[in-house]
Amino acid sequence: MKKLTLLIVSILCIGVLSANAQGLVIKGGWNYNKSSVKDIKDGHSGWQAGVGYQTGSAAGFSFQPELLYKVAGLKLSDAADLRLSYLELPLNLQWGPDLLIARPFIFAGPYVGYRLRIPGKGIDDEVAEALRKFEYGLGIGLGINVWKLQVTGRYNWNFGSFADVTSAQQVLQQYESLKGKPRTIEICVGLKF
Repeated sequence: MKKLTLLIVSILCIGVLSANAQGLVIKGGWNYNKSSVKDIKDGHSGWQAGVGYQTGSAAGFSFQPELLYKVAGLKLSDAADLRLSYLELPLNLQWGPDLLIARPFIFAGPYVGYRLRIPGKGIDDEVAEALRKFEYGLGIGLGINVWKLQVTGRYNWNFGSFADVTSAQQVLQQYESLKGKPRTIEICVGLKF
């Protein structure tokens, strides 16, 4: 009986240390992108993958910067389908209680992104030139660390519009959704090392 009790206590202690230890996080997930302009066309599902580093927890707080490759887009019309890929850097401050083998948390932080390319169908040069290269905004979310697994959900507010309003009035009249600011919902799963 003593050996069984000792084994259970040891497993719980290892679980606590593993759930709350600092380390590299390899993550990937799904996202859904939508414009803040209300029009009849729809957003697109996309994906993301990357790495992060979670610091150790102090008074429930930890910091997790990440570097992600993200693909998102919009359906501009029946003939135009916009897919954008970004290299994105979110800087998340997390807070959550340290429980036995899990740590639920809430987080928030700014992010910046750089557009890498514009795949899609029906996208002409005028539309491509009007699109902004940089994105920036604020993300909030919640998540949980269980042993070496991390699951998060985040909502991103982009503070800039898809396109440069001053340089492309004609393009923006044709595609109202490019006047809007991107809004993104993300669900990610990560593995801590």
